[in-house]
Parts: sequence; structure tokens; C-alpha cells
Amino acid sequence: MIKILLVSHGDLCVGIKETAKLFANDTSNIEAIPFYSQNYDKDPEAELDQYLASISDDDKVIIISDILWGSVNQKLLVKCPSKDNIHVVTGLNLPLLLELMTLTDESISQQEVSRRVKECKDSIIYMREYDIVHNDGDE
Repeated sequence: MIKILLVSHGDLCVGIKETAKLFANDTSNIEAIPFYSQNYDKDPEAELDQYLASISDDDKVIIISDILWGSVNQKLLVKCPSKDNIHVVTGLNLPLLLELMTLTDESISQQEVSRRVKECKDSIIYMREYDIVHNDGDE
């Protein structure tokens, strides 16, 4: 099973992990470490260090941060080892997480992670510029 780590400013990563539970039966492979949160009593730097140290060569890991070049992303890039089995992505949002959750040990690769990230960019839409087709169905 692929491991996923969410890191963010404040509790965004915790909220997205909780919301993912509405869409997936099992989110036990997802961890969330909020930085700069008043609701979190652990040391996020120490927790990140511990998480990174626990990654074995056999693990397949995706780490998603919230803001490109934000302080959390910078900490991650300094601490995260450059290994083929660790994929770092920024721009944390629910569609991205749900898409990456569907990867398997067999399907995960640099190319596949990159492809899915690019697909998720298309889900960010200014609705006034989107042509909505009305159907009679519920969804």
C-alpha cells in the first residue's frame, strides 16, 4: 500500500484527510502533519523527521504540501531525501488527494504521479467561464 503524507500551514491537511474518509473506505495509509496549528500539541518538525526516518526502501510514498515555496514546503524539501520511492507534490487539494489515493504499488511512478497532477490542474475552474450542460439526472 502506498503511504501518503499531507503537510500544511494550519489544519488544512487534517481537514482534507477527514474529508477523504467520505470517499474512501480505508485512509489508514494517510498521515497529516499540520504546521503552525494551535490545535496540534505535537512538534511537527520532530514528527516529520520521525516519519521520514521510518520510510524504508520498499515503501512507496507520496508527500503533498499546501503551497509551493511556502515555509512548510521548504522545510520538506530540505529534510526529504531524494529517493526514487518518495514523490513530493505541492498544491494540496481534495481532488488531487483522491486521485493520488487510487495509485497502487504497481502503478506508481514518477511519470504516473506527474500525469495525475497535471490532470487535477484541470479540475480548478472559474465557473463563470465554464460551459455547463444541464441534464435531468441528479448528477
